[in-house]
Amino acid sequence: MSMERSYYVIAGYDLTGNETDKFKDWKWSDGGEDYICNQCKGEIQFFDDPMSNSYLYFGYVLASGDEYSFDTEMFDVSDIEKCSGKVQSELVKLQELGVITKDSHFNPVFKVIVFEECR
Repeated sequence: MSMERSYYVIAGYDLTGNETDKFKDWKWSDGGEDYICNQCKGEIQFFDDPMSNSYLYFGYVLASGDEYSFDTEMFDVSDIEKCSGKVQSELVKLQELGVITKDSHFNPVFKVIVFEECR
């Protein structure tokens, strides 16, 4: 069995361990699939480790590709700053839905996350 490697550059949050019990079922609902199934440039998406569930990232996709094609992408730092408000707004919606932790001690840091995903 071969595995396909995908590569992503996102501006967002590491939400690992901050999903609620509701998240697992919600992510396959119509609303959840909007955040799971469009993992391409320009979308705000969740990325959960398909192999071992060791991470949960949420953010705006700045670049994506796979082992066969990964186009060079360039973006200005201001582009990242612009999308931070959009991603923060979506995170608040998800907290209101109860799929992501909402408490006063939860304060994720917005950052650029670059990672490989194998399926």
